[in-house]
Amino acid sequence: MIKNPLKYLFVIIVFSLSIASPAPVCAQGADLAGEYTVAGWDPGRDAGDLPDYKGWVELKPWGDAWKYRGFMDGHSYVGVGLYDAATATLSLSFSSEDGAETGLTVLVASGDGFLGRWVFSGVGEGIPGREKWTRKQ
Repeated sequence: MIKNPLKYLFVIIVFSLSIASPAPVCAQGADLAGEYTVAGWDPGRDAGDLPDYKGWVELKPWGDAWKYRGFMDGHSYVGVGLYDAATATLSLSFSSEDGAETGLTVLVASGDGFLGRWVFSGVGEGIPGREKWTRKQ
């Protein structure tokens, strides 16, 4: 049994992306830093349906990595992640601020934001949810 699943997820992310060169710009050349609105779908739900929740997130550079903070579905979340410019992929570990929920989000740059999937660690059956991030103007 893993004692600290968030630490384990972070180690996997860092190891998986260690050969990539994280950069603070997305594939379109725009800076990743800033605020985004979020539309999300719970695990197993189709992204073609109306979103199950809405919220916002903020990304800030942190050395060669990214700090994440957000509010969705009535919960505050924080995390850290890496961006792979070669694949335009942002991978984030996250946890609710009370520590009750932890997981992983993987997003691909798309238009003026990101599209991706997320999954909780240690909760549920490993079925991912979906999110669409749109940069606030």
